[in-house]
Amino acid sequence: MLLEAIRTLYAYHHQATRHLLDVAREAGDDVRREVVSGQPPILNTFVHLCGTQRIHLDWWSGALPGRESFSRRFTLEILPDLAAVRAFWDEIQRDTETFLESLREDEELDRICLRPLPGGAVKEVPLWLSMLHVANHGTQHRSEAAMVLTAIGHSPGDMELVEPR
Repeated sequence: MLLEAIRTLYAYHHQATRHLLDVAREAGDDVRREVVSGQPPILNTFVHLCGTQRIHLDWWSGALPGRESFSRRFTLEILPDLAAVRAFWDEIQRDTETFLESLREDEELDRICLRPLPGGAVKEVPLWLSMLHVANHGTQHRSEAAMVLTAIGHSPGDMELVEPR
């Protein structure tokens, strides 16, 4: 049941992020770098959201060792506009779906991942908790982006998990 819940949460996470990227693109060039109510520009927010998921996904899947994955930084130089961010997000979505499909049983979510910390220490984190953390992280940053879009007259509308758009 937990695996089904995480798959559902990530399907929503991906759809909601794609929707906000589309609304931001439709809002025009100015919104991409505009600061509203102290929030960073939407482009920065999406680069951070996407980079965080890429880092964690590569760690969870074993594509990169933890220290190597967490040492990467995704910047505006790497992802200079919303088109680049959208292409990156679509790649992340495909890779996340592949990873989720590789998980067959709830018990696989209990696997302990060693999260690198500054100074060389590591923290033991169950996979399920790390995955919930990243999805929740995305919710935080989508809400910030939605607030900025709404403030400049481009509300993304309702973005609820249960009700279809």
